[in-house]
Amino acid sequence: MAAHAGPLEGSNFIVDFAGTDDASFSHVELPVAHIDEIAYRPGNDRSNEPHKQPGLASYSHLVLSRGLSANLDLWTWWEGARDGDPAVDRTVVVKLLDATDQLVLTWQFRNAFPAVYRLSPLDAASSDIVIETVELAFDSMDVEVP
Repeated sequence: MAAHAGPLEGSNFIVDFAGTDDASFSHVELPVAHIDEIAYRPGNDRSNEPHKQPGLASYSHLVLSRGLSANLDLWTWWEGARDGDPAVDRTVVVKLLDATDQLVLTWQFRNAFPAVYRLSPLDAASSDIVIETVELAFDSMDVEVP
């Protein structure tokens, strides 16, 4: 498949966790990737300006949101993490599709687990949909072009 030219739209995506595609998520916040800077100065260097090299990589959370339904899979997953279930880690894949539903990019998050679970406020004066959000911590992130 040839690479897409130009900017990509972010409105057509699928989230795959536990081996099943879930198109019900309405919002995905991809994490910020950060590499620590390690500043050092060799003992024989007369300069007061440090040399820098890359250190450990770290990531903010992957945030998934959707309208609340009677499906409790995200709550159950968070509950398993809370209770120390060793099988809670999963590989989560976010797939970006083009307007013809062809795969454009994938982000893969290894050993992901739910670190935060929250619901939007309930408000008797509003008819807004209740939003369920889970923030995932993970070990590593890879980006692939098919």
